Amino acid sequence: MDEQQIILEIETVIAGNQKKPFDFETILIHASKDRKDRLQQKMTLNQSKWSATWNVTKNFVFQQLVTQTRCNSCGRESPRLLCFDIFIDFTPDSVISVKKGSRHVLDHLLNLWNTKTLSDVTFNCKNKNIKAHTLILASGSPVLAAMFQHNFRENQEKVVEIKDINPEVFEELLCYIYNGNFNSGRNVDAAELLVAADKYAVEALKEECALVLSRELKVENAAQYLVLAHLHDSPKLHEASLDFISKNAKAICSSKDWMEITKNYPELCFQATQLILGLL
Repeated sequence: MDEQQIILEIETVIAGNQKKPFDFETILIHASKDRKDRLQQKMTLNQSKWSATWNVTKNFVFQQLVTQTRCNSCGRESPRLLCFDIFIDFTPDSVISVKKGSRHVLDHLLNLWNTKTLSDVTFNCKNKNIKAHTLILASGSPVLAAMFQHNFRENQEKVVEIKDINPEVFEELLCYIYNGNFNSGRNVDAAELLVAADKYAVEALKEECALVLSRELKVENAAQYLVLAHLHDSPKLHEASLDFISKNAKAICSSKDWMEITKNYPELCFQATQLILGLL
């Protein structure tokens, strides 16, 4: 390390009598400085050494040199705060191939959703017909799987009536089963989507909705989201809502919504009170 650069170098030590236990060309090494992904670099190979270089400011180097620590392996002194995370991939080609293959499959599934080719079921959702494929839906929703596997009327007629979910929300739910992407461009309320995901047991989507709602917590909706989490078994949203309420107790606990919770959901009120008083 000098005033302009930090150089990280890794050299392979071959143990025992083996001359070349593996092919160096098949190894891919990434290094992240100070645990920041934005500073991650692919290390370049030169013979049996890999190296990466970071340009740094003079002030940074001086700050790092303030405190020194001694390496347990080589005994050399080095800056205490200069840390690296190393990721070594011995089969980079196969990993890339798997990633490309996965993307290829997802693209095909999304194409099936968009074109509706060979679709074999129609959902009649408030006068809007949405076509889909039973096998794909059954793989992503145990509720839909049970519906299509048993001798229900929906399985015989291949027409399913959806009366309690808005068409945009239901389309978002089905699209997620196809490609695993949340929010495909539709203007969908995350709370409504969480309810739909819970009804059809699409747990991954429910988790994503809970995360979105947790980020949107405010005084006006915290009580509603706490009840939503309670009714639809969302631990992540439940915890986030309780924490938010405890930090904004004065504003929330004097609201009309909170009075309704006190009356209809006393157990939630009790949990929030315990958290406010520091008993949880």
